[in-house]
Amino acid sequence: MNTDDLIAELSSTATPVRRLAPPMARALGWLAAIAVLAAVPIVLRSNLPVFAQRAADPRMAIELFATLATGVAGVIAAFHLSIPGRSSAWAWLPAPFALLWVVVSGVGCLQFLPEQEQAGWALGQRHYCFFFLLGVGLPLAGLLVLVLRRAHPLQPRLVASVGALGVAGLAAFILQFFHPFDITVMDMATHLVALAILVGFLDLVGRPALK
Repeated sequence: MNTDDLIAELSSTATPVRRLAPPMARALGWLAAIAVLAAVPIVLRSNLPVFAQRAADPRMAIELFATLATGVAGVIAAFHLSIPGRSSAWAWLPAPFALLWVVVSGVGCLQFLPEQEQAGWALGQRHYCFFFLLGVGLPLAGLLVLVLRRAHPLQPRLVASVGALGVAGLAAFILQFFHPFDITVMDMATHLVALAILVGFLDLVGRPALK
């Protein structure tokens, strides 16, 4: 086809494209929607006085901050990385918070190691935490992919990996409202397995969807 004819045909058949909002605005909008959705079961089903009592402990407060900050930073970074031309340095945004989360959680596990040894190393009721993290994290991952794919990211693997870290942080933070005790070594191991599955799911399933 002649170039002029092609241009004329495209001009006559093309439809207006709605421009995406800035990535920060889209990220904050998505986070606000998730906060509203999460607030309903938290208010109706969690024991808020117990959560407030646990959050009053300085170590626990730092852990909660690090977990939430990892989730928020990961989601914000994923929205920025989904826009072609954005610097890959955005991928490092959640890294310091994730490191703080792991370190503080590890300190808590060591603090309660005697109780763990006394209680034994059986899985016990910890499978509830495992399924809770997957039950919360997988839908969040799906909702995040649906929104991110509108930008048609050029680095789907990087976007999926950073977004997965954000989803994992948010799921772990929500779990704390329904987890009325500090985590032990077995708790942390269970949580890490569930979070690793979330990251793997978003990388394997979300990455093709983002292409």
